[in-house]
Amino acid sequence: MQQPLQVRLIDLTVAFSRALDLVSPAVASHHVHVGFIAARLAERLGLPDRDRCELLLASLMHDAGAVPLKAALEGLMFEQDMDAHSRAGSVMLGTCPRLADAAQLVRYHHEPWCHGSDADAVPEAAHIIHMADRLDVQLRRGEDPAQQFPRALERLERGRSILFRPEVLDALHDLTADPDFAAGLRAPECHLHTGAGERLEEETLDPDGIISFSSLFSLVIDSRSPFTATHSSGVAETARLLGRWAGFNGTQSKSLYVAGLLHDIGKLGVPLDILEKPGRLDDEEMRLMRRHAEHSMDILASVPGFTKVATWGALHHERMDGSGYPYGLAGDDLPLPARIVAVADVFTAIAEDRPYRGGMPPDAARAVLREQARDGKLDADLVDLLLSRYEDMDEARRQAQELARGEFDLVRVALEQEPDDATCRETAA
Repeated sequence: MQQPLQVRLIDLTVAFSRALDLVSPAVASHHVHVGFIAARLAERLGLPDRDRCELLLASLMHDAGAVPLKAALEGLMFEQDMDAHSRAGSVMLGTCPRLADAAQLVRYHHEPWCHGSDADAVPEAAHIIHMADRLDVQLRRGEDPAQQFPRALERLERGRSILFRPEVLDALHDLTADPDFAAGLRAPECHLHTGAGERLEEETLDPDGIISFSSLFSLVIDSRSPFTATHSSGVAETARLLGRWAGFNGTQSKSLYVAGLLHDIGKLGVPLDILEKPGRLDDEEMRLMRRHAEHSMDILASVPGFTKVATWGALHHERMDGSGYPYGLAGDDLPLPARIVAVADVFTAIAEDRPYRGGMPPDAARAVLREQARDGKLDADLVDLLLSRYEDMDEARRQAQELARGEFDLVRVALEQEPDDATCRETAA
């Protein structure tokens, strides 16, 4: 009997937070650190149980909206884009119904205290995330956190009652005096909990919930570059439909769909100048590009219950003749679902429109697929199955990508909006 696709919400969120950190390796584990700090602040301040749950979810993905920014993300110091990435992140998280409340916190996680002090327009949890985020960017990895607290607090005090809510800053002073807090910061992923009756820790996602959550993150993945916008949605729909034609049942089809949505999650770790290079990549650039498949396997396999999704998605560049990567698997060593995702990836890549070129005409796309099957790259039976109903598949792919395009447009609008009144920011500066 097949095991149903089911994972803990916290496990999937932490994995996605690790993927976000790939974008800016200069600040390792930033989202997990902010999650740990914010959760401890919320516990000390006595926030209600439900608020703590939403705060931890928001903290672990608070900078998702920074992924589509063209500004350099090294050090996460993109102050000029704080309001823009907060808006964009809120739109992204808001596409997943389970994260509607967390999306509101992300929207305001850089809002200065003076903007919400009069009418409490900004949730207290958002001010807590702001405080946690600003502390973490002050701390240098590899050095004792406790030794860095005095200097960090001195700098943060300059924003009291302007940038930072006073009682949250007071709570941070109390926390930094606790040796257990500094110890937790050395390995925050081992100490992530809400302190709220383990409600978040026990919450699980069924297949539909996993798809909703993964669809959100496919939006984040593809927003990294307009060259790949909506690609994951196309691969996911193609893999789901091809799997159904190949005899996969509903549960397997849903797992295939998730694998398609997340197959390129490791591309968040590929430098943007390589992703968007118009010409051929040199050997070193190709090596860095190919590492995305290993990153995908590492991130997805870290989620208990995601073994199949990780294998099916991360092996999408393996080839039947053993010429693929990252492991050079061949033939029967490649599970059928992984072969399906590989065919779906190639088909979507050649058929979809991209900013620098239109999709291949059907006859040309068919020829490419036949050639790759003939040369032993793609599973010939699966290619024949897709080609036998090419028009149906191409229409399903196109509709899926048009739907995803609508969500991208919402993110683009959020990024282009005029920033809110910045009086408090200017005063604090």
